Amino acid sequence: MSYVLLHTGQGSAERLARKVGKVVAVRDVRLIGVDDVVFRYGNVRDPDVGFWTVNRREAMRCAANPDTMRKMLRRAGVQSPKPGVGNARIQLNRHYRIPVFGLKAQGCFRTDGKTVWLHQRINQVQDSFQEVQVDADEQARRVCLLAVRAIHALGLECGLVSVGVNPHGRLLVLDVSPSPVLRGRMLDLYAAGLQEYIDNMDRSRQGPDSALLMGTDLEFMMRTQEGKMMLASRFFPAKGSVGCDARTFAGDRSKRPLAELRPEPAKTPEELCRNVETTLRQAMTMAKREHPQWVAGSSPFERFTLGGHIHFSGIPYTGRLVDLLDVYVGLPLMLIEDPTTARRRRPKYGFLGDVRHKAYGGFEYRTPASFLVDPDITLGALALAYLVAVNHSTLPYLPLHTPDNARAFYHNDRDRLLALAMDAREHLSRTPTYGRYRDVIDPIFDMIAKDEVWDETVDIRTAWGLPLTQAKERKSRKGQHRAS
Repeated sequence: MSYVLLHTGQGSAERLARKVGKVVAVRDVRLIGVDDVVFRYGNVRDPDVGFWTVNRREAMRCAANPDTMRKMLRRAGVQSPKPGVGNARIQLNRHYRIPVFGLKAQGCFRTDGKTVWLHQRINQVQDSFQEVQVDADEQARRVCLLAVRAIHALGLECGLVSVGVNPHGRLLVLDVSPSPVLRGRMLDLYAAGLQEYIDNMDRSRQGPDSALLMGTDLEFMMRTQEGKMMLASRFFPAKGSVGCDARTFAGDRSKRPLAELRPEPAKTPEELCRNVETTLRQAMTMAKREHPQWVAGSSPFERFTLGGHIHFSGIPYTGRLVDLLDVYVGLPLMLIEDPTTARRRRPKYGFLGDVRHKAYGGFEYRTPASFLVDPDITLGALALAYLVAVNHSTLPYLPLHTPDNARAFYHNDRDRLLALAMDAREHLSRTPTYGRYRDVIDPIFDMIAKDEVWDETVDIRTAWGLPLTQAKERKSRKGQHRAS
C-alpha cells in the first residue's frame, strides 16, 4: 500500500507532498496501484482508483457547483443559503474558516463581522483571520462540529469550510473548498492531518487492536396510560450509569424528558449487551412502578428524538471508518426503524457520519436511533458495529454517500436502498468474524428483506423479558410532573 496525492499541477499539492514524506504526488492516474490510498487534490477528471480515495470524484464535482453544494447541505440538515442566491450578500457578526482533514477539524480561524458576497468562493476571498482553539468556546466548538458535518454531507473527507454567524446567531455554511490554497499555517495543519490519516491507515492494516473497547448510551422516554409524556427526571438523576440526557423541556433544566442508559464498556458485543441489561435492571429499581410505559426507537414524541450511540476506543480513526459505519451499521438500522418516526428524527439528528470525538481518546458513532427496543436488535446492532471495527481494513466501501443514495437515506426510500443493504450483508458474511454473530445479524437483514420494522410501541422492559413492578399506582396523582 502506497499513499498518492493525485493533482493537476497545483502548487499547494506539491507543497503538501513535500511536507509529508510518505506521500507521492502524481498527475497520471495510471501510476496508481490497486492497493494504493489516493488523496485527490483538484483533479476531477480521472476516475476513482486504488484501494481507497479520499475525496471521491463525484463529491468533488458536487462541491465545485455552489448550487449543488448548498442543496446537498440543506438536504442533510446543514443550514446554508438557498441555491440560486449566489449574487446576494450576507451580513455576518462573525466569520470562521475551518480546515477539516479525515473528518476531523484540524484548526479554527475567525474574524469579526463583515459582509460576504456569496458568489465569491473561499479561494477568492482574502481576509485576516485569527487562529483560536477548536474548543475555545461553545460557538467555536459548534462551528467545528458543523464544518465536519458539512464535509461529510458532501461525501468528502477533507476541505476548508467557511461558516458565518448571522445577526440572529444562526450558523450558516457559506462555502466548502475540497482543494484550498495551502500556505503557511494552513499548509502545516493539512500536513498534520494527512500524516495522522496515514499513521491510522497503517495501524488499521495491522489487524484488530487488543485494546479495542466498545460502549454505548441508549435513550428512552416514558409514556403515561393516557399517551402523554412523563419526565424522566422525575425518576433519574442527570449523571450516573442511569441518568437523563441534557435536553430539557420548555428550557427548564430541572425538567428532562429523556432517560439514558450508560453501561460499562466491553470487549465484545455479548458482554456489552449484558451490561445494557444490567443497567436497565438498575433503572427499574429507581422507578418501581408498572406505569408509565418505557419506550425507545426514533421519536416516541414529536418534539423529541432518541439516539443509540456506539462508542469505540483502541481503534484508529479515519474518515474511511466513518463511511463504513454508515454503510454497515447506520444503513441496516435505518431500514428497520419505523419510517414515520424516523422522518421526524432526520436530518437534524441521526444524519450520516454523525461522530463525536471523546475526551478518553475514542469516538462515538451517533447515527442510529435508540435500538434499545428489543434485546435481539440491541445485540445485532452492537455485533454489526463490532464486525466493522475488527474488519474495517478489508471491508469494501459501498456507495451510500452519492447524492441519490444520501437523498434516499434521509427520505427513508427503502426501495432504492434495499439492494445496497443486501450487498452489505454479503460483504459482512465474508468476514472471518461473521460466523460468530450470524444468528444475531441475519435477523436484521431478514427484517429488511421482508420490509419489517421494529415495534416502538412495546414497553422495553417487556421486550427484554423483565418483570414489571405490580405495585398499584397511587390514587392521587397530585404533584406528578407531566408534560403534554
